[in-house]
Amino acid sequence: MKHNQDRETKAERTAALVNACSVSIEQAVRAALASIGGTVVDAKLKQRNEQVVWRIKLLSAGARVKVYVDGRSGSILEAKREERATEADNLVIPAVIVADHLRALESIPS
Repeated sequence: MKHNQDRETKAERTAALVNACSVSIEQAVRAALASIGGTVVDAKLKQRNEQVVWRIKLLSAGARVKVYVDGRSGSILEAKREERATEADNLVIPAVIVADHLRALESIPS
């Protein structure tokens, strides 16, 4: 029973974030790529400091970068470089998976 309540609560939080967000995932990814460049490895809608943001994770110049994009305006709020990615990290994401994600992003209506 607790598992269902947790899933329901998470779904309600996600719906509230989506309703508060006017920037699509595609727009947020484009903003992050235009600002930082690299390869997108993850995108997630989150609440941060009582603000709706897209957290876009990139691999850029051999480093992991988290880019926070305002969910209402589409402006870049922050970009944080993480530890230097190793060559093995770059091999974790096969090209076929990246291609699948890009096709999925392209199919999302804007």
